[in-house]
Amino acid sequence: MKYISMSIYPIILSTLSPLTANQFRPKLCIDCKFYTKDFLTFSEFGKCSLFPKEEDNSYFLVNGNNNYNKIEYHHCATARKIDHMCGKEGKFYEKNE
Repeated sequence: MKYISMSIYPIILSTLSPLTANQFRPKLCIDCKFYTKDFLTFSEFGKCSLFPKEEDNSYFLVNGNNNYNKIEYHHCATARKIDHMCGKEGKFYEKNE
């Protein structure tokens, strides 16, 4: 009986290990559908399209030109540091399919 239980134990562990590996895998921004590459295409400088920066139209009052047609986004590192955005746990993470 002792030998049977010892032979079944590795089988049970092998079936559980993929579940626990996926369960504890961190939510990486590079795998998220909101991740966009920056012009440098380095993953460290990727941006999150879920969190646009607020536009600063202060130059409009100086020269009358509205040059803010392009939307800027926060870097992923910023979004993961700030708790009301994604935070460390990746609250708004959605898997890229």
